[in-house]
Amino acid sequence: MADGIVVLVAMNAELIHLRRLASSETAVAIDRWDGYDLSIGSRQITAVHAGIGMLNAAAATERTIAVLSPRIVLNYGCAGAHHREINPGDLVIGERTVNGTSLNVLRDSSEAHNGRGYGVSGDVIFPAVIDADPNLIAVAQKVARGYRIEHWPDSAVEPRLRLGPVLSSDIWTQALERLDVLHDRHGSLAEDMEAAAIAHVCLLHDVPFLTIKDISNNEYHRASDLSEFSDFPTAEIGKRAASFVRSLIESI
Repeated sequence: MADGIVVLVAMNAELIHLRRLASSETAVAIDRWDGYDLSIGSRQITAVHAGIGMLNAAAATERTIAVLSPRIVLNYGCAGAHHREINPGDLVIGERTVNGTSLNVLRDSSEAHNGRGYGVSGDVIFPAVIDADPNLIAVAQKVARGYRIEHWPDSAVEPRLRLGPVLSSDIWTQALERLDVLHDRHGSLAEDMEAAAIAHVCLLHDVPFLTIKDISNNEYHRASDLSEFSDFPTAEIGKRAASFVRSLIESI
């Protein structure tokens, strides 16, 4: 990790795409987490298989920062769309992360999201909304200019690159009315299970962070099979985000 860049990825099926873009790799281990030292262009980075979910992501990030002391942490992978007009294959630059389940359910069943956090008896509820590092956003926007995204298989729709909030939780939301609530509340473009947890730990350690997500499913278009995941696009998840992250790494 000569360049001080760590990339945390939830699934091996996502991580494989960045590994394929590297000119060389060496397997490494950070306690229980598998990783790879990768050559990306002229950069030497470390990619870590963090595991699925908020707790796995937080634990892997905390340990990786403790062991490697990175100067930058990136995350990429697949996500579900939070708006009808967002299509599989679209890319989202995470302008901010939102912990979607950091909220109070009130007596009348309404919900009050914790937003930027608040204090209780002298202790602080950590912010559930965390802005991405502005310098990394600027680099990503520069990379985005003229960037061409690979088409989603069997789709004639031109994929788009978008900038906006990424919401995270250990919930896969299928109900359209709930998706509407989340999008209206947060302006969220996509939903994953890791980015907000990684952002949380990075903020604690003052490490710049950015997430890049590619859309794997849109429940407005078609409900995913959550019983057997028979329609999960394993070969495609993270592929477009990995390609963008490669260009991002080379431009940092």
